[in-house]
Amino acid sequence: MVPSDAAPSPTTFIDVLFGWAVSFITMLSHLLNGYLTAFFVFTGIILNLLSVSIFLRKERAGTPAIQYYLVTLTLWQTALLANAFLLYSFPNLWWGHLVSQGTYVYLYPYVYTFANTTHTGSVWIVLTLTIDRYLALCQPLKHRAIGKKRRVRRLMVAVSIMAIVFSIPRFFEVHVVLLCERSEHNCVAAIDRTELFDNRLYWTIYHVILAMVFVTLLPCLILFALTLRISIALRSAIAKRKSLCAPNSDIDTRCKSMKSSRYNSSRKDHKSNIMLVLVIAKFLVSDILPTVIDVLEHLVGQSAFMRSPLASLFVDISNFLIVLNCSSNFWVFFVWGKRFRRSCRKCIKSTHIGACIYDMAQWNTDSEVSLCAPSSFTTVNVTKAYGSTERSFRYKRNMELIVSRTDDTSSTTNPSRT
Repeated sequence: MVPSDAAPSPTTFIDVLFGWAVSFITMLSHLLNGYLTAFFVFTGIILNLLSVSIFLRKERAGTPAIQYYLVTLTLWQTALLANAFLLYSFPNLWWGHLVSQGTYVYLYPYVYTFANTTHTGSVWIVLTLTIDRYLALCQPLKHRAIGKKRRVRRLMVAVSIMAIVFSIPRFFEVHVVLLCERSEHNCVAAIDRTELFDNRLYWTIYHVILAMVFVTLLPCLILFALTLRISIALRSAIAKRKSLCAPNSDIDTRCKSMKSSRYNSSRKDHKSNIMLVLVIAKFLVSDILPTVIDVLEHLVGQSAFMRSPLASLFVDISNFLIVLNCSSNFWVFFVWGKRFRRSCRKCIKSTHIGACIYDMAQWNTDSEVSLCAPSSFTTVNVTKAYGSTERSFRYKRNMELIVSRTDDTSSTTNPSRT
């Protein structure tokens, strides 16, 4: 019998659609793990090192204790970016996919361990920073006794050491084995799990209980609750400040024109608190998806979770969100930190290339000002080109008053001149 031509069944269409979805997920994972991760890793490392240099360039006597949190967090996040590049980005760029065999896998036990260490350290540093801001805004008396520079330095060192100790078991979860086909001369290195990783008791205690309590679920809940409480405290502080200076009144005009040190310091503290809340909220948003994925993996089972292409895509997205968070703190510091912007401008102008770029930017904003030498226009209209300080206006007003008083006295003493 000759088989007749059968019409395409719905199963064939579903298979084609499933194959297209798998290929699209593979392409998107390669894009996330390869090019996008590499771009944000390199830009993030450069900007993080610039941020650390700006924080450390300031005088030690005038360095606030909060900068120790920011420097430690930036260093941990820079190390996390380097490990993400070695673990995900470089294999995708060089081989087109993640590799499990070859000479490169000898790095995996160290990179895998240190990647988890850097993530744990970042979570704990952000958690201590959130607790510090909560005490500073909601319980200032306790914060004065705890938030001293020496104690903050010791706390950062202790938290870093505890993160390293907590992540040591990760090193014994994977190892490199040699796979030989026919003879011992034709062997290839491959990464494999150890018996410790497959131990049910170890998995339950370390990966489920300890990881959820100290790294994923409980820290996220504490961060969310404290961030919400800090946001409420900041809103109440803004409302209280507006109630002290009512709008459309003479008091409001005096409050706006007031330049006392107490008023300026309160405004700086308020902006710095908003900046730190943004850093904490950004970290919380980037860490929610890895926490949800970790909980789903424990509920579904690791073997079933790893076989799903959609679950692998969610893991890649969560890793990319962590990389994006670690590479974007500079822009939060730059937008909300006036002192940071000033220090960044000085740091850029200290180099020859940075000075040329800064002069070109100034020339583009005001084409009348010469870059080579001060012209007569620049000398006469210096306050118009670059702005003037309050002291210059006050000095000019005092000089006008002195001249007017001398004219009045001269007119009264010499009536013959009139």
